[in-house]
Amino acid sequence: MKKKILIASLFAAMTMGVTSCNMDLQPHGVIAPDNAFQSIDDAERLRDGLYAFFRGNVAGVYANRDEIRSDLYHATTSWGNNGLSMYNWTLTPGDGDVSSLWGACYGVIANVNFFINGAKTVNTSEWSQEEKQTLSVWLGEAYFLRAYYHLELAEAFCLDYVGNEQSYGIPYMTSYNPTSDRSQYPSRGTLEQTYRQIRADIDSAASRINTPGAAGSTRITIDAVTALDARFSLESGDYAGAIEAATSLINSGRYPLISDTASFNQMWIHDSGKECILQLYAEYPNEGAPSYDYGYIGYDFTNQIYVPTYVPEQWVVDLFQVYPNDIRTLCHLKRRLTTLYGGQTAELYELIKFPGNPALRSGEADQNYQHKPKVFRIAEMYLINAEAKARSGQDGWSDLNALREARIPDYQASTTGDLLSNILDERVRELIGEGFRIQDLRRFQISLHRRASQNQNAIVQPEVNEDFVKDYNDYMMIYPIPQAEIDTNPNIAGQQNPGY
Repeated sequence: MKKKILIASLFAAMTMGVTSCNMDLQPHGVIAPDNAFQSIDDAERLRDGLYAFFRGNVAGVYANRDEIRSDLYHATTSWGNNGLSMYNWTLTPGDGDVSSLWGACYGVIANVNFFINGAKTVNTSEWSQEEKQTLSVWLGEAYFLRAYYHLELAEAFCLDYVGNEQSYGIPYMTSYNPTSDRSQYPSRGTLEQTYRQIRADIDSAASRINTPGAAGSTRITIDAVTALDARFSLESGDYAGAIEAATSLINSGRYPLISDTASFNQMWIHDSGKECILQLYAEYPNEGAPSYDYGYIGYDFTNQIYVPTYVPEQWVVDLFQVYPNDIRTLCHLKRRLTTLYGGQTAELYELIKFPGNPALRSGEADQNYQHKPKVFRIAEMYLINAEAKARSGQDGWSDLNALREARIPDYQASTTGDLLSNILDERVRELIGEGFRIQDLRRFQISLHRRASQNQNAIVQPEVNEDFVKDYNDYMMIYPIPQAEIDTNPNIAGQQNPGY
């Protein structure tokens, strides 16, 4: 089903951040807010706009930022300063990548709040009962999105929740109230307040959404709310809540784990939707999907060569090859001749997890690496369940072994070694490229340590990057509040993250 989005953005100013522009101004040709939400058709158009933003803001560069900061990859000599400040850990409050993340999230939150306010105040006296019920579900979706985006911001700009509850949170925006009166701009509050409001929005979503879950769902279902609940509960230290949410999805039987290479490839290459609790809709050329490329493949179609800018470190390759017949090893890594700066070549393993869905490009020469975003997968729920059980003194091996048994032919269940260490390793095998690594290191309290490369001659500054270390509580593990926001908002002027 294809829906043409008539309102891509309510206000261009919303994309600029929380406060760093005059929110009273409206661009020419935009529908006035007083007239934008009057009927169920208006609500549907606005809802489609929210999904369009969601599709663009949950993958691609939003995952790659933290991926290339991590200990998973080395930059090759063909790097060309691609992701310079992230990879080199030279972030400043004026960094464009940081401000774009902040602005994009708060821009969408402004649109979400416009929808919530409109849904609550629109006159529905002449609406049918079915329309009223539909609007209630869509309102629940908006609460889900507000929780999702604020959690993304909290993870990026705040300390870990457990043990830091009274540290700075983020401005939690719960209303659409454009103003140029700086005295009304929000402060950061505490992290406990931020997480309490995220919890309230998740609960509000759960109370309104009755859309049943199914594999490959393209809209927010009650199962997607439960998956967000599981992820949030793990991050907030509510291990009982994480176990309850993850277990309910695992036991539902709606998302069986894939155990064969062909089906696994169908999920990643052709976006089959299997295992996906929420996989957002995309169609070429009308509804573009985000590009997952950050130089992981770097295929030059004209010259028929591979020129990647980032390749996995040797320890990552070794981790996958512990189980050579693991379907993830077969589908996510490929060793081939790689072209480097100056025409030099080397045999290197590349991450090929995101080759691009052929249905989302114009032809073979169009290497856009676009995929339908997989917001939640059942494999993550197995890992959440295993970790939450381990952290609460329960046996999480059964969940970890269940995932491995599906992915690794002839795998024999094991309880050998430290459970949490095994879970962290499995998160690399399962979630590499999806943007979890930095948050995982912080939660596990393990320092980031880039190690040996596949080939010293293939990477940038091996003397630095083969033994690059950042402690898990280094101040740069979280992003600085953008300087434009600090300068514009008097209520957070003294609330910059320590160290910046």
